[in-house]
Amino acid sequence: MNFLTLMETFAVVVETGSFTAAAEQLGLSKAFVSKQVSALEKELGTRLLYRTTRKLSLSEEGTRLYNHCQLIMREAQNARAEIIESQSTPRGRINITIPQSLIISGVGSLLLDFQAQYPDIKLNVIASGRVEDLVEKGIDIALRVGQLEDSTLISRKLADCTFQVVAAHSYLERNGEPTEPADLTHHNCLIYGESRSNRNWPFQLPDGEFITIKVKGNLTCNDGTLIYNAVLNGQGIGYGPGFLYAKPVADGKLKSLLTEFSQPTTAISALYPQNRNLSRRVRILLDYLAERLNS
Repeated sequence: MNFLTLMETFAVVVETGSFTAAAEQLGLSKAFVSKQVSALEKELGTRLLYRTTRKLSLSEEGTRLYNHCQLIMREAQNARAEIIESQSTPRGRINITIPQSLIISGVGSLLLDFQAQYPDIKLNVIASGRVEDLVEKGIDIALRVGQLEDSTLISRKLADCTFQVVAAHSYLERNGEPTEPADLTHHNCLIYGESRSNRNWPFQLPDGEFITIKVKGNLTCNDGTLIYNAVLNGQGIGYGPGFLYAKPVADGKLKSLLTEFSQPTTAISALYPQNRNLSRRVRILLDYLAERLNS
């Protein structure tokens, strides 16, 4: 028998929890389903399922095989959906995780514009900057800003991004303005994120040397909205991607500081599992964001 057919039958047995239920779902006899699983075990030379009168349980090898079956079946479903979608209006669900800093900076509005343009696409937006297990949580893409950790995920750069140091005029009137990076050690710096690296703000000196300044402050939070509002309220100095503070700086509500000390250029990137073929609707979203973020 075809090995992929045997794998499909095995996966259905695991998911339904019995040979009887699997047979009903597949439109086959219970005896034939059992024969297919036995043939698969013979092909692989190992026991995959332990059978009792009450339930089925997976062996260690069965668990590993089932994980592969899930990936293969998901790819088959994606291929089918992609071909069908290519013949019609893009539709379906996209699960996307995105940091709050991107949402409040304007990418959130881009997602709303995208949905208005493609009303048959359902967006499930998870506001989080945490590194999630995309496969386990069923997430199609994750948007991230800055240096990416080594992982098995595929990364697609959507746009360049530079960071900047900003503060409200009310804060500067009370505390003075830093004129060089080392001055930040005497200021209340608001820390976005829980990682220690978020307390080390990088700068490039006029002679080309790169340095990092370890800052401190009375507010540390992984909620980008809270840090953003605290900076606007004059509670301290903020450090973040330029797009986050672009509007309040342009409106005169915040001042960009230490502009003669350039910040390393980073990127806004989209991450997705390397074993997942992106559906047409996801590719359309990524192309849309790349175009709009660079316009």
